[in-house]
Amino acid sequence: MANCLEMEIKQKLSKLHCPFTWEIIDDFTRYSMACGNKYDQSLMIDKEINPLQQLLDLLLDCYKFISSGDDKKAAKKINKAEELLIKIQHEKEYNQIIRVIEHVFYATKCFFLYDANVIVEIQEILPNIVDTEQFNDIELGALYGCQSVIWMCMGDFGVVQAIDTAKKALEKNQDCALWHFIFAKSLRRQRRLISLSIDVSDLEKKHFEIAYATSTDDVFGIYYLQMRLESFYKFCRDRNYVMRKNENEKDVTKIAKQILQKKPKNFKVLLKLARIFLRVSSDESLLAKECLDTVETLVPDNITCFHYKAILYEGIGEYKEALYYYKKAAEHNNFAAELYYVQYGWEVGELEPLPHLLRMLKKYDPIVAEKKISLFLAIATTHYSLRKDMLNAADYFLKALSVDPLNTKFKNFYKFLDFTTTNISYFLKNVFCPNLEKNQPKMKITNDIKNLLDGKHVDDLIKEMKTLSVNTTEKH
Repeated sequence: MANCLEMEIKQKLSKLHCPFTWEIIDDFTRYSMACGNKYDQSLMIDKEINPLQQLLDLLLDCYKFISSGDDKKAAKKINKAEELLIKIQHEKEYNQIIRVIEHVFYATKCFFLYDANVIVEIQEILPNIVDTEQFNDIELGALYGCQSVIWMCMGDFGVVQAIDTAKKALEKNQDCALWHFIFAKSLRRQRRLISLSIDVSDLEKKHFEIAYATSTDDVFGIYYLQMRLESFYKFCRDRNYVMRKNENEKDVTKIAKQILQKKPKNFKVLLKLARIFLRVSSDESLLAKECLDTVETLVPDNITCFHYKAILYEGIGEYKEALYYYKKAAEHNNFAAELYYVQYGWEVGELEPLPHLLRMLKKYDPIVAEKKISLFLAIATTHYSLRKDMLNAADYFLKALSVDPLNTKFKNFYKFLDFTTTNISYFLKNVFCPNLEKNQPKMKITNDIKNLLDGKHVDDLIKEMKTLSVNTTEKH
């Protein structure tokens, strides 16, 4: 009898909508493994972000702790989420979608109770959860929107699904600034994963503009300003372009200063403000430092703060301080900062790049494709330039190409340590492969590299490479 009841409840739970039924387990596991200790920082809920985002963050944390068997922490998260839900229920802003928010919360709570074997309370809750088939378009949009927030919380590993679900949310409801923001932010993440030098798309620009225009949320505003700066990242001598870029920077800086004058306590806003002040051509280093010092008081040991402090000190010529903060960020698993740390550490003689880069392969496994390519290229060029080791360089160039031979990282300007090239594809075709053929004729790996560069036998080569584990043992 008990088994029948349990199966009946399990079947009912499977029809609900929440992190436990949105098939996030694979991507969430990869995200958690990649974050390591950094995940603990993501558990800090910023009280000044959108309350709905706060609630969904808490529900994802509950999912995480149940999945890892930490019932006490899961209970704390679900209780905090319930307190926040009560506040949301009294806010007019959420009147149209409150049934959706309640559905997602109580569905998550039921899974929490099921894990704790509290069947009686589940039986009390289930009849009161509104069936999603009763939802109107605005509510269905909110349901997709809630999913997009959850996927966005998983960073690089959830970006594709975040874009897909945010797009579906907007198809159902164009009037929610949050869905516009999530969609634009996810497009930005995808763009920067592929390459920092890719142009801001019209779609990303449009939705950041809508989110900024229809909301007073400083988080939306700061991402809008960031997008405007990134729209003029290219170096161009054209007078009209330079004038437009300078005017844009002045306007962005003016708005950023206005936001700072409001004394924001949202550490994410302060971090973004600091990054803006560090990027503009006018010297705003004092304002950047003010933002970062405030972040340190709000959230000590914040990884992004370490990274930005490194950039700040590098910009003002304090190289020892820059190296110190790059190292601190690297110790907390900040991938981009760690590559800079390798560069600076090598320049001042603090570390040997190759062993450090090889350790990073294990440290950041699993890793998204774009970062894997970056790491393979760093190892390949280090072998080539510092070690004069063509064979190991060829091995890692092939590994990088085998991840995605069409990736734009192979077509953009590249610099690492003392190695510089217009782009990797040009270098491999015109310098590396000819020299390898000259010194090591009839080697299969040379043809494999050339075939991937030319788009020949791509599927077969990639399949062959995937059967091999990433072997960090060096050839001698």
